[in-house]
Order: sequence, then structure tokens, then C-alpha cells
Amino acid sequence: MIVKSIIEKFGKSYSVDDDTYHMGIHHLLGDAIARRFIGRKTCLDACAGAGMMAIHLAKYVGKVIAIDINPAHLEQARRNVATASVSNKVELISGDVMEILRSLGTIDSAFLDPDWAKEGDDKENHVLDLSDMVPPADRLLEKIFRKTENVCLRLPKSFDIGLLDDLPKHETETVYLDGHKKFHCVYFGDLVTNAEMSELDISS
Repeated sequence: MIVKSIIEKFGKSYSVDDDTYHMGIHHLLGDAIARRFIGRKTCLDACAGAGMMAIHLAKYVGKVIAIDINPAHLEQARRNVATASVSNKVELISGDVMEILRSLGTIDSAFLDPDWAKEGDDKENHVLDLSDMVPPADRLLEKIFRKTENVCLRLPKSFDIGLLDDLPKHETETVYLDGHKKFHCVYFGDLVTNAEMSELDISS
């Protein structure tokens, strides 16, 4: 990866590969999303990748539990939280979040970022059903709601938000960077600040 591109997207020369670079959230957007979690004691970061969102969350919550099934990604996250000087606030766990949830202790919030990419396809071609994501986002939500109602679920920009109508009361925020739509964040519980729909548009 070109260091300049990494710094422009993430704010520092963090450790990433092609997958975690494309999956990662721009640092200005990540910080704005993390601010919704201010005051939370323990936040689960499911599918943490290279740890970029965990770094932002660690600025605003007491503790972040970051889980990823890919050991290489988790090693990147380990280096990155150290670079960001938040290692003391981030617990990194390797494994399948669906299995780890069975024994996970108390959390009061969660950020969920399942993989949307179609298998064998590039990162711009996304699956558009919750059950096709990895892990299945519908089942992940069901399990998370047993732990906390304060949840943010990140979804691709092309996702049909009408498919979320049967879920508990939520706010769908469409996220833009420099006027370009990037993705949706769906908030539940105390993370909701508006009735149903909102927009976040940040200039870099």
C-alpha cells in the first residue's frame, strides 16, 4: 500500500493490506460515528479488521472489545492500536464473533461491520441481503440484542433500507464524504438521535 494513501484515509501510517484498506472507514467519518458512543463503558467492535474503528471508539468509551476471525487482520489491529496509544483500552480477540458472543461478558454497546463483499469479487460489488453478509448480519443482530440494545450496524450504500422495516426502532444515517455517498449506519437503542432518517456529510 502507498503510505500517502493510508495517511490520507486513516490519519496515520497504520498497518493495512488491500482488504483492510478498502474495508476501513475514513478517519473523519469514523470519529463522527464513534462520538455517538460517548459515555459507554464497554463497546464490542465486531469484525474489527485492522482496528481503525476500535481506535476511534477507544477515544470515547471506557473499553473496546475488538473481535476478528482473520489472524492477519488482528495482528494489524494490534500494531495499529499501539501506534494510536490506545492498547490499554482495546482488548483484541481472535475468532468467530458468533461463537465468542456465547461467553462474552457484559457490554453496553456494539459496532457491527460485517463483510459485504461478494465472494471472489472486488470490494465495490456488495451483497444486498443481511443474511448473505459474513457473518450473517441478521443472526449477528439477533445475538447482539441479547447483550445490548445500543447498536450501530454499518451497511453498504446500495443497501435497500426498506428491508430493515421489521427491525426494532432505529435511525438510518446515510454517510457522505465530500458529497459522495459511502455507506449507511443503522443505530438502535440510545444511539438513536433522530426519529428515522438522517445524513452525515463531512468534507475532508
